[in-house]
Amino acid sequence: MQDHALPLPQPAGFRIRRLWSTDRDAVVTLFRGLDPDSRFDRFMGAVSEAAAAAYAAHAVSAEGLVFGAFSEGTLRGIGELRPAGARAEAEIAFAVAPGHRGRGLGVALGARLAQAARNGGTRRLHLRCLAGNRPMRALARRLGAELRLGGGEIHAVLALSPPTLFSLWREGMDGVFDAAAAASAAWPAVPML
Repeated sequence: MQDHALPLPQPAGFRIRRLWSTDRDAVVTLFRGLDPDSRFDRFMGAVSEAAAAAYAAHAVSAEGLVFGAFSEGTLRGIGELRPAGARAEAEIAFAVAPGHRGRGLGVALGARLAQAARNGGTRRLHLRCLAGNRPMRALARRLGAELRLGGGEIHAVLALSPPTLFSLWREGMDGVFDAAAAASAAWPAVPML
């Protein structure tokens, strides 16, 4: 297994930032917009639009962190980081809106998730997907994960290096910009007189 400290790509035309409770409606809208095949892949089984929306309503407030990819002020993809049993282990999951896949959003979200996990003391990230989910398998490989097939599922494991002063500083700076961008998006524009 490789040891990774991922660079933080920023896909052209997109802003990656942490999501907050003020982003709840945008997350619900994103999940409602997933087609049945996308929901099947994301949840590894058949899930209704209503069930996906119910999950999304609590995604930002659940334990862990959620990052989003925005284009023109609209949420186009999310990456979730959730604790996974063992102290230094976590699980990641992704959802990207139809029409915005294949643009590097998953890799950018995965890099931000890995940075946050690494700086929080996580040593290994886990990603699970169905064996037939080729885009997710490709994403796991691009993130540098080791893939294992078992029971019709792929279990990808990404080893993380310990935090450094630079990785902690970078995450802190990203956090400041994330909070400013979220606050800016939450307040309506004030017209100039």
